[in-house]
Formats: sequence, C-alpha cells, structure tokens
Amino acid sequence: MPVTKNVQVGLTVLRTQLIGDNSMSVYFERPIGFQFEAGDWIDINFADTNLNGGKVYSLSSSPTESDLAISFRIGITPFKRQLQSVKPGDKLYISQYGNDYGFQLNDKRSSVLIAGGIGVAPFRSMVKELYDKKVRADVQLIYLNKTDDFLFKTELDIWRQHLPQLSIDYIATKDLKRKAREQQLNKLLTKGANRYYIAGAEAMVDATEHLLINRGVAVRDIRIDSFGTY
Repeated sequence: MPVTKNVQVGLTVLRTQLIGDNSMSVYFERPIGFQFEAGDWIDINFADTNLNGGKVYSLSSSPTESDLAISFRIGITPFKRQLQSVKPGDKLYISQYGNDYGFQLNDKRSSVLIAGGIGVAPFRSMVKELYDKKVRADVQLIYLNKTDDFLFKTELDIWRQHLPQLSIDYIATKDLKRKAREQQLNKLLTKGANRYYIAGAEAMVDATEHLLINRGVAVRDIRIDSFGTY
C-alpha cells in the first residue's frame, strides 16, 4: 500500500499487554473504514501533546483482525515512556501510514521471513492473515532472538499446524558468536526463495542482508524493515 500522508486518523486505546521480558503491545479500536495491508506501518502521535522519540511502528495486527495493534521494545525516549503508560480510552492519532518499501507478501511466490527480536511484529501480521484466509503460501519464518523468549510463539506454532506450507525455525542467539549465528542461519537457508524479508534492529538487518547477497540473492529480491532502538 502506498504511503498516505498528512492525515489525522483518531485512535482510542483499548488495552496494553506485556509480551516477553521487555516488550509490549498496545491495542487500539480500529477506526471505521481504516484499511491496511500486512507489513504496513503507522506513524502515531498523542492528541494532546508532542513528544520526541520514535513514532513509527509496524502493525503487528492482521488486516483480518478487528483491532489495531503495535508491538515494540520497552524504551526510554519521552514518546516511548508516554506510550508505555497509556490507559484504555486514551487518544492518539495516525499522521501517516502505509508501506514505501514493498514489505508485503506475494502469496504466489515463495518467501523467507527473517526476524530479529521485535522484528517479528510485521511477520506476526502476515502469518495471521495467511491463517485467517487459509492461504497455502510457501513461507519460511526464521526467528532470531537473544533468548528463548520468542514473542508470539504460542500463536505462531498454532497457526503453523494449520498451514502445511509454513515452516518456522527459532534460533536463540545469546550464547552464539556472530560466525556461529551466521552458520546456523545459512543451514536453514537451504532452499531458494523468490523473495526475502528481513525485519529487526538496524545492525541485524544489515548483517543479514549482506549474508543473503553473499549467497547470491539479488538485491531486488530483498525487502527490509529496519527498527530503531529508542
């Protein structure tokens, strides 16, 4: 979906939820008529104050779900601290939204999704949509996380049982040096795909993109979603 700019789409907080050791999700009432695609992001602001810090978040909810959700690492910027303390009924708004880097699945092409930590958020949206629509797409999700506290793992494993062409591999990286981590990733990248998607912290995204290029993957077949650490 192309980026829609200079809007003021109202959001009302429904609830918050801690996920994992240092991450959380915020759920909003979905605005009437608001349409988006799995992999899209939103730029959000508070209705009554203007704070510094990261304001762009990939949607972790699927277009098939009734609520909107964002999921993120707990942070220290003024904006993040305010976002982490929202209560049901609080008001925010979307100032722009969409997707300007082609970060959307084509269910007629084989895809490899590589997530680092909270970078699994947009992939949660994609896999949930596949599950709800019963799409038999050839998708491999490789999820790297520092510990074995993999976000959304219970949901992902349930959806995998109903999607025979979806495979999921989890890699805990805390005790792995970079070379060992890359070796594990290379072992899992055994079959070629039409397109590769990488989401996570900037350093992880850059390293994984270079690994894919070194394997012969064309740059045009790689899509990235780089998450800021704020």
